[in-house]
Amino acid sequence: MTLSTKTKKVMSDGWTIIETYIPDKGLENEYYYEGKKAPSVKMTDKISEQYAAYTLIDKDLRSVIFWLNKIEELEPEPLDRVKNPDKMNLIKGLFVAALTFYGKCFTSCEGRKVKLERDFIDEEHRETHDRIMKLRHNFAAHSGAENFEEVKVSLALHPSKKSDMKPQLYTELIQPDYIADELEFNALAESLKEKVFDKRTSVGETVFEKIVIPKGKMYWYKKAKANK
Repeated sequence: MTLSTKTKKVMSDGWTIIETYIPDKGLENEYYYEGKKAPSVKMTDKISEQYAAYTLIDKDLRSVIFWLNKIEELEPEPLDRVKNPDKMNLIKGLFVAALTFYGKCFTSCEGRKVKLERDFIDEEHRETHDRIMKLRHNFAAHSGAENFEEVKVSLALHPSKKSDMKPQLYTELIQPDYIADELEFNALAESLKEKVFDKRTSVGETVFEKIVIPKGKMYWYKKAKANK
């Protein structure tokens, strides 16, 4: 039996959203205003798709900021890799997640109609962005030419040449758990999130100006009724 889950969100402006998640089908929302169910229409025009894309980018950046704040709360120390490897493995996971989701905002993703470009970033943060993208490409996503990680192999021989003991192969691994001291990653993400939110708001206003208002109120009521 497939079980659905419902979440109720009460907004400050009189609106209430009932989110119903059905496995294998996805999310369906119902909207209420002051307790009365409101008709709704799924918007599929290109400008609304851009609005949706900026919403996804905003969510990715909020995740990046959350993960970076968690790293800060864990207070990593230089010797934690030796003293507390579990803590550093967790930090590495959070940092790689932050790199990956940040990079996703600037790369083409299936289902998204928008990606951010470098010139969208405030000039003061562009050098940090370049460094983050190098980390993303060479550490989180691929093993690149940059020296973010390195492994050497050593053959250890018995101290005595007369010994018949089999030599041992050992690896000397250097792989960062996170790189934060010289980076203003969090400041970059916060700044970018604000700009994305403003852009999303602007695109939403364009939806009203170019799509919703020209067709008139009754068109949308009829469309909502037809889609029931």
